Amino acid sequence: MTEAQTATDTSLGFGVAEMAYLVQLQDTDESRASAAWLRLTEESENKQLVSAGLSSLIARRLAAVDGTNVEFDAKVDAVAYTLSHAAKWTQLDLLMDAQRADSVLHAEAGRISLIFQPRTMMSWFVLPQDAHFSKEAAEAFIVREHLLKYPEGGVKIRSGRVPSSQQLLIRKDTRGWAHTIAQGDVVGPEQLATTSEDLTAVLKAFDHEAGEN
Repeated sequence: MTEAQTATDTSLGFGVAEMAYLVQLQDTDESRASAAWLRLTEESENKQLVSAGLSSLIARRLAAVDGTNVEFDAKVDAVAYTLSHAAKWTQLDLLMDAQRADSVLHAEAGRISLIFQPRTMMSWFVLPQDAHFSKEAAEAFIVREHLLKYPEGGVKIRSGRVPSSQQLLIRKDTRGWAHTIAQGDVVGPEQLATTSEDLTAVLKAFDHEAGEN
């Protein structure tokens, strides 16, 4: 996914302590929502873990302390800003089969749009979304590539300022991509997107609806 989105590797990895530190930097509604989406609410309230996160960033030369001020590498600064100002998050659960799944989180904060990918030991890779793609086009690419690799799998998408029970469900169909909206345990009628443009439009419509809730 990342190779097709960026010409060079612009990703940056963070351990759980580093993410906990960055999430709690500013006490905003957006930072608390970011903690919920990243499943780091408890970690961001753990003072020892947060302190270890800052120490780790300093050791990696991604942060420096000047008196009481902390200065970040530009990439880290963009991540910290996004976590405390994110207006919307989109989570894509990439189901390989009944037992295996991966996920991607897409965060938007003004003109900054970042993709977060969870990895082992609660670590995260973060990379900027390619500005040549719209948000929904980038997500449509992720959906298409995942279902091409795992045609028996599926994708579950949630979007909004805070996590909700409404989801867009997508699976591969011989004629394109079948999709439906689920609200909790209630699943709506299935529809079909037959082209990549149709799929992008479905994601755009779902994203717009989630932004109104």
